[in-house]
Amino acid sequence: MNITRINHAAVNVLGKVEEAHDFYTKLLGLPQVPIQLPGQPPVMESDIGFWVEQHGVQLHVIGREPMGGTPDPTQTHVSWYVEDIDEVTRKLEAQNIESRVMGEGQARIIWVLDPAGNIVEFQQDPEC
Repeated sequence: MNITRINHAAVNVLGKVEEAHDFYTKLLGLPQVPIQLPGQPPVMESDIGFWVEQHGVQLHVIGREPMGGTPDPTQTHVSWYVEDIDEVTRKLEAQNIESRVMGEGQARIIWVLDPAGNIVEFQQDPEC
């Protein structure tokens, strides 16, 4: 599995989206950027929160109820871009690592738990 770069980190601020927006954009001065989910048009804000970015590193500030299940993509996690999402799928399956998948083909997103129960996300690097 070839990880190419970090995609984003995410935190859930359920019930505090406006306060979190002011904290990240006004107090910290981080610029808000469009949410860009694979295979979907970019939007500035949605029911899943907002994004801020500094020097190419993004933070997804999630403001929604937990989806449930394990892993739950609405919870705190780190997301990595990979060179080949199909290879990631094969390696996870070969190791019998359970995953949660959204989307199909190159636009799919995969979430797994690390050995300590932390959520890790993988997406196809659009530059590969």
